[in-house]
Amino acid sequence: MKITQKLKTSFLAFGVLGLLVSCSDDDTSDSLSPDQGRLSIAAMATYQPGVADKTSRNGSLELSSFKVNFTEIELEFDDIIDDDNFYDSDDDVELEGPFEMDLLSGTPMEFVNLELPNGRLEEIEFEFDKSTDTESLMHNKSMMMEGSINGTPFIFWHDFEEEIELEFEAGDENSIISHDHNSVVINFDLNAVFNLDSSVDLSTAVDGNGDGLIEISPEDEDGNQDLAEEIKEAIKDQIDLLED
Repeated sequence: MKITQKLKTSFLAFGVLGLLVSCSDDDTSDSLSPDQGRLSIAAMATYQPGVADKTSRNGSLELSSFKVNFTEIELEFDDIIDDDNFYDSDDDVELEGPFEMDLLSGTPMEFVNLELPNGRLEEIEFEFDKSTDTESLMHNKSMMMEGSINGTPFIFWHDFEEEIELEFEAGDENSIISHDHNSVVINFDLNAVFNLDSSVDLSTAVDGNGDGLIEISPEDEDGNQDLAEEIKEAIKDQIDLLED
């Protein structure tokens, strides 16, 4: 992971890809310099089998995996205390991936753990983009979901490129870096994506070529391209920051 520094206060950042990492016992505020704190960033998908079944429109839905690929994470500070203890603005930290994760484990997956200067974070930005890993099932995809619809296996994927901005709410303690350890979770609420109030209608998904697999993508042979766009947009609308 490449780190681009745009801060007047130097810091050390550690990125972890594809592994759930916990801090050691001595990785506390006592090991930080007085002008630094620590921030961990994790991601997860909220999904409970059967929730989507409350609407007959979607029938019986089961998900087995939900993968995403981020090419970059950017943390934007509203204010930051520099070496002279003055607040400065318009500073940010860029963490270059890729960060490829399967988020259906049921627990948050930590993929970044870094030291930051004391200050107040304004937002987290991350960029969806196609994976360039030729050994990965995510190659040329930025998002992929697998499961079954009414017992028929399906795969949804998309190759969109887009930045998502998530702002910290006023009063969110995890947005304040003050010689402590803060944690945030990027949550994808898949229950909301497929519930009764969602615009996504999986009953329209078809196995157009009759191969036994429902394919939903921008270029599938089953005729589900419009549905792929609807799912992608619905997922984007259900991304939020949670306090860990």
